[in-house]
Amino acid sequence: MDVTDGVLTVTLNEPDSMNALSPGVSQGIFDAVDKANTDASVRVLLLTGAGRGFCAGAAVGSLGGGQGSGGGPNPRVRLDQRGGSARLVEAFSACEVPIVAAVNGPAVGAGFGIATCCDVRILAESARMGSIFIIRGLASDYGVAYWLPRIVGIGKAFDLMYRGDLLSAAECLELGLANQVVADDDLLQVAGDYARMIAAGPPLAYTLVRRMLQRAGDMPMDDFAEYEWANQRLLLSSDDVTEGFKAFVEKRAPKFEGR
Repeated sequence: MDVTDGVLTVTLNEPDSMNALSPGVSQGIFDAVDKANTDASVRVLLLTGAGRGFCAGAAVGSLGGGQGSGGGPNPRVRLDQRGGSARLVEAFSACEVPIVAAVNGPAVGAGFGIATCCDVRILAESARMGSIFIIRGLASDYGVAYWLPRIVGIGKAFDLMYRGDLLSAAECLELGLANQVVADDDLLQVAGDYARMIAAGPPLAYTLVRRMLQRAGDMPMDDFAEYEWANQRLLLSSDDVTEGFKAFVEKRAPKFEGR
């Protein structure tokens, strides 16, 4: 995995299956997040798919379907078991750099979950996204039920998950699922420019912004205010803040080093 200008581009690369989440694809994502968390040269992850799709969901061979008759007298007992998707969702959440998705085609089911786990979604005009779990007899995984209401609101999340509709890029933009929609041929350039904008910024501040935004909805206001100020105090003692103010006074672009 190469890092260029602080951007680690991760391409899901099983185009014959439209990048369905096979063990190999999942492991590649794990490896990328690990590199982001351990390699200081990585300031942002840019996630996209090879070929015609972003991610067509979980690879069928990796699913545990057809087991409805073997789980004991009460099938609801099995609903409490930890799913295999949890590790990947937690890895995304624990990533210490911003994650940008360049959605180049269908992102459905598990692929929809992967996209919603990202911080920013830039869609090609031909992209399609949807929580299609319900039409397969499933609820959701890959973080959909956690992230979707935070992105579109609880009422719309209910509707989208109950219907299982596949949404156009324009519909995703209207709902706030897409931050931007661009021509197919411009997707990687636009998403790359966005990622490079982040990479040129203060990496410590981006890490703390990401942490705070993920926790903001789950903490009481007084606890969060203390947490927010503790993070700001840490940054105020950093070299990057000194550089930021110095650059302002000198009327030049800052050069942030992550210190």
